[in-house]
Amino acid sequence: MRYRISKEFGRALDKLSGKELKQALNVLDSVEKADNLLQIGNCKKLVGYENVYRIRIGSRRAFFTLHIEVVGELLFFRYLVSRGQAYDKAIEKKLRK
Repeated sequence: MRYRISKEFGRALDKLSGKELKQALNVLDSVEKADNLLQIGNCKKLVGYENVYRIRIGSRRAFFTLHIEVVGELLFFRYLVSRGQAYDKAIEKKLRK
């Protein structure tokens, strides 16, 4: 599958180091190799949102939206936040946009 990352996701990825960075890069690699969402580990659709999913990466959560295009599917990773911050009202408000 194809994917893109937002600036905010990229900045959060730059702050990671060691094991967390390796896990995040492995997830992005597995997304690229996957043919559909079922092949992506720890991927769940968020209830109450349209086309918003999350992937667990250690103690962090990566949120992405699924865009269906004529040519194929495109995953757009928007946020990479800590578990405690993942379900905060501010993130929830951003995801609803």
